[in-house]
Amino acid sequence: MDDASRDVPLASFEAKWASACPEFELALTFVPAALRVPYGAFACIGYEIEHAAFGIREAQPAALKLQWWAEEFARTRDRSARHPLTQALAALPGVAVASLAQWQDVVVGAFAQRDPEPAADAAALFDAYAALYRPLAMIEAALFAPLDAATLAHARALARAVRETATLGDALRDGRLPLPLDLLARHRLARGDLAHASPAQAAALRDWLGVLRARHATLEATNGGPLAAAGASADRWRLRSAAAADDPLAALQAAMTRLPLRASWAAWRAGRRWAR
Repeated sequence: MDDASRDVPLASFEAKWASACPEFELALTFVPAALRVPYGAFACIGYEIEHAAFGIREAQPAALKLQWWAEEFARTRDRSARHPLTQALAALPGVAVASLAQWQDVVVGAFAQRDPEPAADAAALFDAYAALYRPLAMIEAALFAPLDAATLAHARALARAVRETATLGDALRDGRLPLPLDLLARHRLARGDLAHASPAQAAALRDWLGVLRARHATLEATNGGPLAAAGASADRWRLRSAAAADDPLAALQAAMTRLPLRASWAAWRAGRRWAR
């Protein structure tokens, strides 16, 4: 990461990720005022790490970015951060509550997403996501009490599963399989078949959307704060809309840039609980 990026104001990073994740901008309006800046910075850091793990096609640039963040996290604990996001986070009085080992676990978990083995079943797929989202959730919960780490990890992994499904073609191209092998076998699909529209592909996707909806039914995202709550509410709506469509993949892709009104209600409830 070059030096110029350190001069970019925090607001530009927020705008960057709000355009990609509309629930982010919504959620920020319901964060307690005293925590809005560091909370937004932490969320943006999470998005930057996710981008390196899932969004950068070439291995070397992704590795360099993750290594840079590993070094920056060490500086954050020493209050010598250079990036606008980590500088904003370092302003939290309790920033040292997260150990360097926890930050390193986040980076290691991000590296693990770069070349994953195909998951045998849904449980294995979510275990793989947990390598990144569990340590990230533990840090977030420590920094922003009383947010719940288990809720955050569950919500973030589900959100990733939804987005990996929506960007199915990109994931397959980059060597990731967003659906588990047992589901493909049930629909008699090879990995290569999943990239092409067909009745079998649509049926497999509907099946997978049903799995994700069932996992969402076990998530009480209010305990994870406004962003987790808004995202979970929006994703429930997106999954339901896509499952009912003739072309579930196209419907899911179209829904990713939209927010239902219920997401505002969910974010408001989570913000109210946090502020008590």
